[in-house]
Amino acid sequence: MIRRSADPARRFAEPPMPKIVDRDVQREEVLLATWRRIARHGAAGVTIRGIAEEAGVSTGFITHYFRDKDEVLAAALQLCNERVSERVAARGQGLAGMAALRALIDAVLPLDEERFLTWQIWLSFWGRSGVGEPLRREQRRGRESWRGALHRVLGEAHRAGEIRPDLDPSYEAERLIVLVGGIGLQSQMQRPRSFRRRAWSYVEAHLDGLMGPAPRSGAALPADSDTTVTGGSP
Repeated sequence: MIRRSADPARRFAEPPMPKIVDRDVQREEVLLATWRRIARHGAAGVTIRGIAEEAGVSTGFITHYFRDKDEVLAAALQLCNERVSERVAARGQGLAGMAALRALIDAVLPLDEERFLTWQIWLSFWGRSGVGEPLRREQRRGRESWRGALHRVLGEAHRAGEIRPDLDPSYEAERLIVLVGGIGLQSQMQRPRSFRRRAWSYVEAHLDGLMGPAPRSGAALPADSDTTVTGGSP
């Protein structure tokens, strides 16, 4: 006896539609897995196999999107910098001068898990030697974007009379890069909660100096002071 299908039309039905794959989403999942791997092992300790394990995919899946590890790392750093730029734009929207400067710095300071991870990634790349040109290019691009944003809002504050007239916005932008970079570095070495409470106090002390009275011309150390000024650490 021939058994017939309850629905003969099924024999002629079109094959199921292929699953729609969002390449951008898949690529970003690989990069987020790379972030997590960097946070635990540092950029130098990251491998394609390790990223694949973290993302739950095959190594072939990763090499479908990226030629080699350096290209993955450069793309991971680029995504990190893009997320920072998005935070900066969102927090500084509608602000100018010192208000914008505070918002800009707040977007970068390691005050929560997301921003703490950002610094883990940045610092891991800072200490890595022998990197390829794509990674060096992204490092330069990220730094110049940050410096440009600081210079812009410091210029606004300078023109508005919010900071001392004797200051050079370009130089002050570089000083802030050094300050915030030092805070980011120290955040990886100290207990997060207590350090996060102090981080803003360091920034505010610096900003107070920008807004305060100009130092006396020719100010020097007292004659009987045995303090030596060096380029070393405090």
